[in-house]
Amino acid sequence: MKPARSAARVTSLAVLPLVLLTTGVQASASPAKDAGDPASAFSLSALRANDMTDVSGFSARSAQGKALDAQGIGVMRTESGRTAVVDRSMADQGIVSATGRGFVDLSWQGYAPDARYVITRDDREIATLAPGVTAYHDTQVTPGAVHHYRVAPVLPAEGSPKARVWGMQVSVPAAGKNENTVAALRKQAVSHATAAAAAKTTTLTWMTFIPQKRINAPAAGCDYGKGYQFAGDGHSKFDWKSSKYRTALHAMITWKSKSVKGYKDVHASHVYKKSTGKRVATKTATAKYMKAKKLGSGKNYVDVRMVTHAANPFCKGLGGVKGAIDGALSMHLTKSGNYSIISGKHRLMPNHYIYLYNGGKVTSVYKRKYASAACLIGSVACPEADLTGYRGKF
Repeated sequence: MKPARSAARVTSLAVLPLVLLTTGVQASASPAKDAGDPASAFSLSALRANDMTDVSGFSARSAQGKALDAQGIGVMRTESGRTAVVDRSMADQGIVSATGRGFVDLSWQGYAPDARYVITRDDREIATLAPGVTAYHDTQVTPGAVHHYRVAPVLPAEGSPKARVWGMQVSVPAAGKNENTVAALRKQAVSHATAAAAAKTTTLTWMTFIPQKRINAPAAGCDYGKGYQFAGDGHSKFDWKSSKYRTALHAMITWKSKSVKGYKDVHASHVYKKSTGKRVATKTATAKYMKAKKLGSGKNYVDVRMVTHAANPFCKGLGGVKGAIDGALSMHLTKSGNYSIISGKHRLMPNHYIYLYNGGKVTSVYKRKYASAACLIGSVACPEADLTGYRGKF
């Protein structure tokens, strides 16, 4: 999932219960064609009162039944007869989805009674909701397609400590010839749960790179100043296959044992004489401050801590202020394929790219271009970006 348009608008939120599909959803960009029948809604009251019937059709002891239960997925029907695949695998993190023929419902926990949200589908903004609305009914979906949704808060200038960005990947069912709706939904639920549980390992990677081929050395704070340049990585693409980077930190999760193994790499720094282009020095920063480790785990999740840190070996900074590539995050990942950055920050130099590799599939978690080369001098001159609240599906 791609991050919201402005990371400055993203902070954190406490985990609370959810509300599924509600009526009266207002949208300024792409309003739903059908708000739905209130009596058939997958509402919070229905969830609490168990007014919905599980029609998955599989024994709890069967492999398929166990897979659905473990992933928090089920085929549910309301008293009025409305049926959908309900994905509650991220309920403890604050968002759920329901999908049936021709619709997707999203519901999340609001951070304030009058809060507003912007809905994005497949990286395209589709709606801005009215104040207080914490659910969205989308009918502009494609049967058989996988849609990526993001729900971003519209924050006041001072922000809010309880706001966060929600993210979910939703597969829309498509019934085959002579196949009824419930059968199609059952097949969709099993496919979802089986695919999520297929990968034996998941790797979280945090990569940093300098897009320029060469970058001018700061006037002060480094061994080489005016008239010299540091080598960059010479590309601006957030490409997970690229071997051109400053630092790379990997945390590989083995789901069977819930173990986490960390790998790290720092590339050499080169200095060039600007007038001649001749390389005059090479050093490699230490990687001893970089780490990836397990924080904890449970039946269906692993929490990972990552710290990326590499100081420019040619820059001592100004006084006690040192410049460095620097950042840290804590992430919650589930075997069902959900991720959530619980907390995290990084200095805005150089470009940062965080992604997940899961069974051959790559999911972008975060992409951010650098803010200022002054970060080479020290942290005082280097702004920070907040990673807290980035969530989605992999």
